[in-house]
Amino acid sequence: MRKILEQKIEQAQKIISKSKEWQVLYDKQANTMLENKQLLDQFYKEVKNYEHLQFYLTEVSPTLPNIFTIQVKYLGQPVATIAISKDNTTISTDLYNELNKKIYGCDIQLKAQYLKSKETISFLEYFKDIIPKNKINEQAHLESMLLAEFSKTSSATKLLIGIQPIKYANIFYPIPIMLDPKEKTSFIELLTRTKIRKLTIIETMKEDQTPETVLTQATHKAVFLCNLLHTEKGQEWYRIMGFNGKVTSHLTIKVCIAIPESLKAKVKEFEPYELSAETDNIEYHYMTYETDGAKITKIDTTLNN
Repeated sequence: MRKILEQKIEQAQKIISKSKEWQVLYDKQANTMLENKQLLDQFYKEVKNYEHLQFYLTEVSPTLPNIFTIQVKYLGQPVATIAISKDNTTISTDLYNELNKKIYGCDIQLKAQYLKSKETISFLEYFKDIIPKNKINEQAHLESMLLAEFSKTSSATKLLIGIQPIKYANIFYPIPIMLDPKEKTSFIELLTRTKIRKLTIIETMKEDQTPETVLTQATHKAVFLCNLLHTEKGQEWYRIMGFNGKVTSHLTIKVCIAIPESLKAKVKEFEPYELSAETDNIEYHYMTYETDGAKITKIDTTLNN
């Protein structure tokens, strides 16, 4: 396994080093996020009471009227898109009307409605305690349950202390990986901070995957983060990710494979270990979890070791 991961680190580094054009895009995004954070702060104040919904920052547009795009999710399933400009915040459901009706029986359709309109409020409140009528994307649901568990602030009810998801202005921020404009953007869906002040990528394993596949995917993401934090705007990105200190020349990023209890027999448990990624290190960890279908009920992991 280590040999495979070492090869992946080398391959990922070559791909990322091929072009520096992506750095220009991320520099502009960092500036846009920091300069317009007050828009997201105001948005969060207006939606923070809708605790049954999740809000994800999915797009930052330095040159478009809509500076931020937010995806609204319920049980991990997207149900609406919110566009934030300097002057307006609007919500639309046109991408999800059919699924909202099929899965949740929701007939409310919005087209660039203002966030505070009666129609919008009715829509956002509709999903409180709604049980899906049809099959949902269980992988997305699982990721939302893990994020909900990691977001807890009270150690009395938290299964794993010392962990928090990366958020920006209190909104979930799955950092995009955009190295080639011709390729589809991927996201680091479960990016967290863990002890001690370490960026940690958690990658969940599906039934049709192997540990090698999961860990190599997460390794590529970790190499990207190392490169991003060593760019000219790396310090700004460090702030965006919630850290107050300075980016050091030597980073350690944790990677953790998360395995449901039902697949535990298929994966050999391992002790934490490190691999070099040029001047940085990637530290590998193991996690198992259980769920009752609505929330995470148990976590065992080496992340705090």
